[in-house]
Amino acid sequence: MPKLIYALICSDLIIDKDSSSTSFIRTIEHAVVPDLPATLPPVFFASLWDLEDNAEAPFSVSLAMTTPTGETLTIGAQEIKPAGTVLHKMNFQVPGLRVEDEGKHILSVSLKDGDSWETKAELPLFVFKNVTQ
Repeated sequence: MPKLIYALICSDLIIDKDSSSTSFIRTIEHAVVPDLPATLPPVFFASLWDLEDNAEAPFSVSLAMTTPTGETLTIGAQEIKPAGTVLHKMNFQVPGLRVEDEGKHILSVSLKDGDSWETKAELPLFVFKNVTQ
């Protein structure tokens, strides 16, 4: 089974075409919005998976957001078909997320294990309403 090495959200990323190194621009753990509900700007979800014990078996990863009220919304899922490498980078742009409430939102990264999903990481995203004085 693949092992998650890291997962993060950031506002932008750069992948060097020669070395495949990734630079993460402005990691994100909070957002300040003028009013609620609001749509957050697009962000990037980035992750690195260790496939050493996985051979070349396909695997599926999902990303979901749990709101402060406990509602869980699936953002997306993707099946990965490894190409014989030991490491697999999975980076994709998440369109603007709609948020209804202030507080701690959780972005959950899950790996499909048989018929169920196993959470591998929980990334906090705090949403604050801008209070002007």
